[in-house]
Amino acid sequence: MRQCYERVHPAFMRLYIHFAPSYLARMRQVVWQTTKTASASQCHLPHFSSNAAVTLFMQRENALEPSKRDDLAAFRRAAPSLENTYQLVQDFLAMMQQREGERLDTWLAQAHESQLPELVSFANGVEREKQAVQAGLTLAINNGQVEGQVTRIKLIKRMMYGKAGFALLRQRVLHRI
Repeated sequence: MRQCYERVHPAFMRLYIHFAPSYLARMRQVVWQTTKTASASQCHLPHFSSNAAVTLFMQRENALEPSKRDDLAAFRRAAPSLENTYQLVQDFLAMMQQREGERLDTWLAQAHESQLPELVSFANGVEREKQAVQAGLTLAINNGQVEGQVTRIKLIKRMMYGKAGFALLRQRVLHRI
């Protein structure tokens, strides 16, 4: 079970870390060409860092404040691939939040059909760990309690470094002293 949890979170982080900078750099070029050919009144796109743009794409549209919602709408109108990307990211987030792992195959097919190299690469990584990702998206079981205990034990161990032997460490861990 721990393997399932550990594989889902990094898979999602790969979407955020690896997908964002290269994809957004390419989208900036598309947006720049679009704004260059369009009149200033047609297309107003704010300048965002890649992290800020990804954060914008990761949030639900109805949860954004009006100015951010307008910025997101401008991004999505700038290029058809941005609209497709937004929909795929939102679908994946909904799958994670609502634990709908049975939709994973459909999402992977859509990601491959998008022909966006970054999304295809992410989908290939998810397919390599498909069983673990699907279990992480479906099961409510996680290892949060175990990780909390490990963190607590490591903190106690660091606090006691050089002070006493194993007997006191054992007492502190078992009896929460």
